[in-house]
Amino acid sequence: MRLIPTLIIYLFLTVKLFAQNDPLYNQYYFNQSMINPAYTGTYNVTNVTLLSRAQWTGIKGAPITQTLNATSALKNERLGVGLLAINDRLGVNNNTEIQGAVAYKLVFPNSQLSFGMQGGLVNYRYDYSDLNFEVVDQPILEQKSNFTKPTIGAGVFFRTYKYYIGLSVPRMLNINIEDGVSTSTRYKRHAYLSGGMIIDRVAAIKIKPSFLLRAVQGQPISLDLNASVLFKEVWWVGLSVRNFKALGLNNQFEINDKFRVGYSYEMPFGALSGTTFGTHEIMLSMDFELLSRQLALRRYF
Repeated sequence: MRLIPTLIIYLFLTVKLFAQNDPLYNQYYFNQSMINPAYTGTYNVTNVTLLSRAQWTGIKGAPITQTLNATSALKNERLGVGLLAINDRLGVNNNTEIQGAVAYKLVFPNSQLSFGMQGGLVNYRYDYSDLNFEVVDQPILEQKSNFTKPTIGAGVFFRTYKYYIGLSVPRMLNINIEDGVSTSTRYKRHAYLSGGMIIDRVAAIKIKPSFLLRAVQGQPISLDLNASVLFKEVWWVGLSVRNFKALGLNNQFEINDKFRVGYSYEMPFGALSGTTFGTHEIMLSMDFELLSRQLALRRYF
């Protein structure tokens, strides 16, 4: 009889894993290369961003994500190249993704329009033996799977000094995998629409409202609303609301024109509010002038 609840939990986990979305971020609006390849090299610098996110701390098997993003504008200032590496763990599932990106910029007197593409590989690993149940005969839970699949994406990004808007599909391919038990769609195509602006009518203060829409086939549209304030070009502080189900507090310190460090804390509403210590996210971003004609300047998007 103890096998019945075990199978129920197994099926629940299987459905959740196959329905898993792209990794979530709170501080994406400081570096949108993580969701839009057209952002690659949009500023004339070489940038390296490290990000670590622990979601729903206090819940065993909750998502943990580490991200490395490196981008650079080349000497002609119109071409950008980048590298994105992600390790994303959820329960018995661990994904490792590596993608290269390239973007081309059309530069106008007070704005620029970028088109970008990215491509690479994603490795999916499942280890159901990590599930600890007191069942003598549990061959189903001893399954291990390892798959590597190609992935491609594209995007467009437009910005001025005052505002930006972007549209991207970072993973254009639906990915089907066989885990030894069933065949199912592991990833479904994600589409992102982002936008924001800078309001600087008060001395020493800048306000940045922004939004992110995410659409996935068969799921409700996801909406992020953000509002950040920059004090004296040094300290960003802001609030974010995700689907009106989670509230985030975001901080970023501009150490100088080249180094930024950020921390975000998110607390869910509703069913998870009493069972978790929330979500923690840490970011370190560095701008370098590695190539000739590169120049690290204060930037807001």
